Amino acid sequence: MIALLKNNQGVALVVVLALMVILLSIAGAGLLFSGLNLKTASSFNTGTAAVHVADVGIQHGLAVIPAGTDFDLLLAGSITGFPCSSPCNGTSNKPTLTGSLSAYSYSVVVENDTSVPGESATDDVNRIVTLTSTATGLNSSKRKIKAYIGRSSSWEPPGTIYAPGVAGSDFRTSGTFFITGDDTNYADANNDGRADSTSAGTQSPILGVAGGNQAIVDEFTNSLTSTEKSQVRGKNYNGSTSPATPSVGIPSTTLDVGQLANDLINQITSNACPPKCLNGLHWTPGDCPSSNPCRLGTDAAPQITYIKEGDDHHAHFDGYVYGSGILIVEGKAHLYRNFEFHGIVISLAPGGLGGDDESYKLKMKDDARIFGTLLLGPNGAQLQFDINNNAAVYYSKQGLDKATPIGSCCIPKPARLIAWHEVME
Repeated sequence: MIALLKNNQGVALVVVLALMVILLSIAGAGLLFSGLNLKTASSFNTGTAAVHVADVGIQHGLAVIPAGTDFDLLLAGSITGFPCSSPCNGTSNKPTLTGSLSAYSYSVVVENDTSVPGESATDDVNRIVTLTSTATGLNSSKRKIKAYIGRSSSWEPPGTIYAPGVAGSDFRTSGTFFITGDDTNYADANNDGRADSTSAGTQSPILGVAGGNQAIVDEFTNSLTSTEKSQVRGKNYNGSTSPATPSVGIPSTTLDVGQLANDLINQITSNACPPKCLNGLHWTPGDCPSSNPCRLGTDAAPQITYIKEGDDHHAHFDGYVYGSGILIVEGKAHLYRNFEFHGIVISLAPGGLGGDDESYKLKMKDDARIFGTLLLGPNGAQLQFDINNNAAVYYSKQGLDKATPIGSCCIPKPARLIAWHEVME
């Protein structure tokens, strides 16, 4: 009996060892799965961070792409920030933007959609390109986003009046004229071409007068009397100072007024404009009676109107002249009495035409009004502008919406994000 019991000696030790093995295995498995969970969580976090960094790359690309009408310069590698290592061919060598954020880096590649008829790798037709942003970072994380980039459907001018001239430009102001960069809607209840009432629009204010440089800003500001400074409103206007601080400054964006005008004129001469365009018209209408107003397009049918410089270098809009769309006037122009235009008015003429009133490039007086924007050009010229009496220029998106569709060929618009998705690899 004693011998039998001796044969069972060590069983308890074996049982304890077996239990310890089991417990250690459970503990080890727990630690293993806990480590896997940590790795999974870490991989998820780094992957999520990589997606955000890839999105940063897309936003960086949008910020770098300048306003334009298409993306040909971008596809050619001519945009600063999107270079090609050698001449871009749109296939093996594409414009690429690179950057970094913390422990991550991103690379953004531009491609054209060559499935669109008439397009090639470096020739944009439909004004849409793709940006593919690849981000890499911690734990070898890698994520890719593909974004579709187009051009904005709307356009914001540098200022209600844009004057990209040089020192020596001359501005004259008098009377109760009004210039505002506050978005203004208008109502034309009887559809006669002249607004019956105005109301506030929804767009953010822009500069009432935007100068291409500080010299122009100073020239225009100095032309205003203390009272008149309260008549130029918009972005940065302050009516609580004495005198009021007018909305006059240097805009954040620039525009080549002469180039825009030439591009629009080329649309006319190539017969690519709406049928009511007036090509090279020498116009001095004189008095247009209220019963038979002169029409330069309507809100329902806006048009591009080109008034070519005549032998007397003078276009005279007097009486009841109404229009909508885009008006380009060469030489001196007088906008008098009940003149009203909805959209974009471009004034082009050589500078330094003299000092008397009749020589001013553009003169507004009486009750003449513009709802949209007034662009004085060409850039780099000595500009001359006179506004007096009750004449007014309003920034109006409603008015600009009459111009941008027919001027889509040539009006430079900012890039915008249409859509994006993550590319799974």
